[in-house]
Amino acid sequence: AAVSPGLMWLQQGAGGGGLRHTCEQSDGVSRYGWVMHDGENFGLQEIRDGGLLLTTAFVKRPGGRHGGDWSWRVAARMEGTTGGPAPLLSLFFYVATDEQGTLRAQLENGTRLVAAAGTTEELGNFTLTFLRPTAESGEDPKY
Repeated sequence: AAVSPGLMWLQQGAGGGGLRHTCEQSDGVSRYGWVMHDGENFGLQEIRDGGLLLTTAFVKRPGGRHGGDWSWRVAARMEGTTGGPAPLLSLFFYVATDEQGTLRAQLENGTRLVAAAGTTEELGNFTLTFLRPTAESGEDPKY
């Protein structure tokens, strides 16, 4: 059984479009693709959705019985906007297992997801850890 993570996003307010789960130029996403990658151990991707620039990056650290640990970072910023507050952006990270895998949410103070622990036949036990979001200003962003 495999672990399948993904990302969806939603810009709320005027001109924000709908919930995005895929990148399609016919849907108003102007540009998307890998800026750099080696196909196996690291990658940097940019998605331009109107004035929104989403950047996703991953890196694989070799080791363990199943090939290593993965780290993933998502950054979002508005470009080309002048004055006024930036639109509210919601990012939805999801993870699923196929077949007989299990997942359990681990919450901090009953509200913030800090980890998803699970098991699959192929991987055995695994944990996905979610660090607190950060902002360029050094302040915690709203979430």
